[in-house]
Amino acid sequence: MISMADKPGSKWGPLDECGARNLVDAAATLRGISSVKSGRVVALSIEIQGGTRGPAAPNRAPVQHFMVRDGGDYAAGLEERQGFGFSDDVILLPTHGTTHIDALCHVWQQGRMYNDFPSTEVTSRGANRCGIDKLQPIVTRAIFVDMASTAQAEPGHAIRCADLVAAVEQTCVKPQPGDALLVRTGWLQAWRAGQAEPLLSAGLHHDCADWIIAQGFAVVAADNPAVEVLPSRDPDSAVPLHIRLLRDNGIYLAELLDLDELSSLGRASFMLTIAPLRIKGGVGSPITPVAVL
Repeated sequence: MISMADKPGSKWGPLDECGARNLVDAAATLRGISSVKSGRVVALSIEIQGGTRGPAAPNRAPVQHFMVRDGGDYAAGLEERQGFGFSDDVILLPTHGTTHIDALCHVWQQGRMYNDFPSTEVTSRGANRCGIDKLQPIVTRAIFVDMASTAQAEPGHAIRCADLVAAVEQTCVKPQPGDALLVRTGWLQAWRAGQAEPLLSAGLHHDCADWIIAQGFAVVAADNPAVEVLPSRDPDSAVPLHIRLLRDNGIYLAELLDLDELSSLGRASFMLTIAPLRIKGGVGSPITPVAVL
C-alpha cells in the first residue's frame, strides 16, 4: 500500500528537520524526570564486539576494532614518556549496526523523504537535510510494554494495533505528546539463544501507525532489527511502518535495544535518555539509551 501522503510535509514548517523531536519540550522532559522513583539506572544497549556482525541485518558490515597502542608495544621496548604509558584504539562501526536510532533521512518514498525534501539531498558526502546531526538529545518519559510472550508465538509474528493498545492500557499510563514507546518482542533474547534471524522478526504491524501518531509519541523503540515486523505484511512496501512514522510524520525509530533486564523489573514508565552521536550528515547513529527508574 503506497502512503497516502503524497507530500510528507511537517506540522512544524517547511524547513523543519527535527520531526517529532519537537514534541519533547520542557514539559515532556519534566514528566520523564518525575517518573523516576528509585534512581536505578539501566543501560539499554547491546555489546559492541569487534569481528562480529552482531544481531544487525546481514547487509551491514561487521564491527572492526583495532588497537593502535597496547601493553605489548611497551613489552617490546617502547618507552613510557613523561611518566606514563597509554593504550588507544579505533573502531569501524555501521551506524545501524548496533543499538541505534534512525535519522529522518533514512528512508524515503517516490523520491521524497521527511518534510518533502528530495532524496537527492542525501549524497555520497552524507545527508544535507534531516541528518542525525539535526537530532538533539532526548530526555523524556518512556512507556514500556513487554509483548514477548505473544510476539514469539510464531517466527515473524505481527503485533496488531489492538494488542498494542491493550498492552499500553494495562500499564495504566496514559501516553502524552513527547513520550517514547518501548516494545519488547523477545527477538533479541531469541537471537542470543541462536533461535532468531535478522530478516525474520516479530514486530509491530503497520496498522499500529495511526494510533502511535495520534498519541504523540516522539520515539518508538524495540529489541528487534526494525521495530516493525519482518517480513512486512504490506505487499506493496517492505517497511510500511518506517514510511508512515519516520518519513510521513518524523517519528524516530530506535532499534536493537536490550530490553531484557527491564522485563524483570516490573516498571511500566521511567525516564529515558537517548543521545545520538553528532555525525555531520549521518543517516543514523549508535546510541546507548539509558532508563532511570
